[in-house]
Formats: sequence, structure tokens, C-alpha cells
Amino acid sequence: MTERTWHDELPRFRAMTQIDQLGWLSQLLHLISMFARDTYEVGTDGVAKPSDLRRFNELIHRVATFQKKVATANQQGMPDADIFALIEHELFVLNVAIDDVLRHLP
Repeated sequence: MTERTWHDELPRFRAMTQIDQLGWLSQLLHLISMFARDTYEVGTDGVAKPSDLRRFNELIHRVATFQKKVATANQQGMPDADIFALIEHELFVLNVAIDDVLRHLP
């Protein structure tokens, strides 16, 4: 089995059924939300890294908007190549290892 790369994910995603795409996006959203928890202050209601939390929130918003586009088969909005590039960039800026993400995606 060859190692997956983020570069390979867009063609894989495009080849999926709509249901599989929605599942993939759901898992990605779940993973992003889990990584965002690292911005919290342990044992409190506080946030240790507010700017990172905001950035995670914006990424979740963009991915959820794209998921809605897929679910409704809407052709308007951000193209899939652009959302994939944005996800890759934001995860890099947030110091999230793409390999960790790929390991948990269907």
C-alpha cells in the first residue's frame, strides 16, 4: 500500500460518491475540532491560544460550508481545488501534521 499524501486526496475525493464525500468531510470536521481542543487551558474554561482557536473555527466554517455545497449538489461557492488548498494551508499554519489527518480519514 502506498503512503497517502494531501496532493492525492483531491482526486480521491472527486472519485467518491456523494455519500462518501459527506462522510469524508464529516470525519475531517471532527478531526479539526479535536485538534482545536489543544487551544484550551487545561482544567479551566479558558483559552490558551485564542488566535489559533479563531483560525480553527474559521477553517471549520469553511469546511462545513463546503460540506453543505456537496450535500445540496450546489455548483456555486468555493471550488473543491480551492478548499483543499485552503485546508492544507490552514493546517500547516496551525501546526497540524497532514499525516495525522490522513491517517484518520476514510
